[in-house]
Amino acid sequence: MGTFETKFTVPDLAQTKTLKMSSVVWSSQKEAVAAAVGTADNSKKTLAQHPLIQNGQKLVPSITRVFRKDQILFAYFEVYDPTLDPDSKVPNLQAEVDLITGGKKALSSQPVRVNKMESSRPGVAAFNFQIPLSRLPAGRYISQASVIDENGKKFSFPRNSIVVLP
Repeated sequence: MGTFETKFTVPDLAQTKTLKMSSVVWSSQKEAVAAAVGTADNSKKTLAQHPLIQNGQKLVPSITRVFRKDQILFAYFEVYDPTLDPDSKVPNLQAEVDLITGGKKALSSQPVRVNKMESSRPGVAAFNFQIPLSRLPAGRYISQASVIDENGKKFSFPRNSIVVLP
C-alpha cells in the first residue's frame, strides 16, 4: 500500500465564465465492480451515480500516467451545466483527445459529439474515449482533451503529461 498526493481544485462553478468540466481521468485499466474490495457503499443508487462506473466496470485512474504500447488508453471527463439549445433543450458538445510530441500531433481520436445529459446525474454530460497505443512510438506525450460547447460558445483544452513505454 502507498499514498499519492496531487493538487485538486474545485472551481467556483457559479462564478466561472468558462466551460465547466471535471479533471480528465487517464487510465489503462477497468475492473468489475463485483471484484472491488473495501467499498463502503455498494447500493445500486450509489453505483449508478458513480462517474467512473459504467456497465458494471469501474475505470481505475492511473496515478503515474505511464502506459505501455500494448494497452488501451481510456480518457473520461464530464462537462457540467452545458448550455442547452433554447428550442430542443439539449446540449451540443464536441470533444477529441490528442497526443502531442515535439509540438506535433502524434495521434488524434475520432471526435465525439454529445447531445444528451447523463440520466442518473442531472446537469452532467460525459465523454469516454478508448485510444489504442500500439501505433505510437515509446516516449513522452502531452495529452490534450479539446472540448467545445457549440451552444454556449465556450471551450476548454486541459492538458496532462503521459509516458508510453515499449
